[in-house]
Amino acid sequence: MHQAFDPEILPDSKLRRLYDYWRSRCDGGIYPSRQDIDPVAIPDLLPNIFLLDVIGDAQDFVFRLAGSLVEDAFSMPLRGKSIADIQKAAGTPIPVAHHIEVARGGGPRYREGEMLVAGRDHWKTHRLLLPLASDGQSVDVLMGGAIFLLGDRVNEMPTEPWSYSRHAGDPPLGF
Repeated sequence: MHQAFDPEILPDSKLRRLYDYWRSRCDGGIYPSRQDIDPVAIPDLLPNIFLLDVIGDAQDFVFRLAGSLVEDAFSMPLRGKSIADIQKAAGTPIPVAHHIEVARGGGPRYREGEMLVAGRDHWKTHRLLLPLASDGQSVDVLMGGAIFLLGDRVNEMPTEPWSYSRHAGDPPLGF
């Protein structure tokens, strides 16, 4: 399920706090820049946060950083990896329509759904994407918050690594 963002629908307090923090950094409708985001102000949210550099006109996205829970969900370091690289390794498309919408000035987006990583299809995710812009207008970084759920429980524990080799019929890799 993908929907235009309405802060009232956020089911998780961490995502609501991330949105509120991002909103407090906006200045009169102008997007904050990466430099406007102070990790010291949101230390308990850091394990759930990731930053993606926007490449070109949103042709790709590269992980600038990913919190420990985000990396644990993928069982791999993500810094410097592009979504295209991850997609190539998985051999399957990764849905990025909402990333593109945010990067092209569509404002925040929220999505919840199944975890699209091989071996993690029983997980659900709640993900918020927020635009950052060095010039206040042209989005060059996406700040995201991700909550991972196992059944109806939020998964806050590091996971066991699994193999990235895929068999026919495995679920796609992505988030």
